[in-house]
Amino acid sequence: MVAFWRQVGLSYIQYSRICAQAVRAALKPQLQTEAKKAAEVNVRVHKPKDSAI
Repeated sequence: MVAFWRQVGLSYIQYSRICAQAVRAALKPQLQTEAKKAAEVNVRVHKPKDSAI
């Protein structure tokens, strides 16, 4: 049995993002702002220095 999100052509990441948006939209207004802040993602990419080993 294939998961319904897979049947409609979504990846699990896309499916979970949609679910999270629905949950945040259902929250009370004062909790929505906190949830939106927690949902922001900050990614830093550090390239390793080339070093002779």
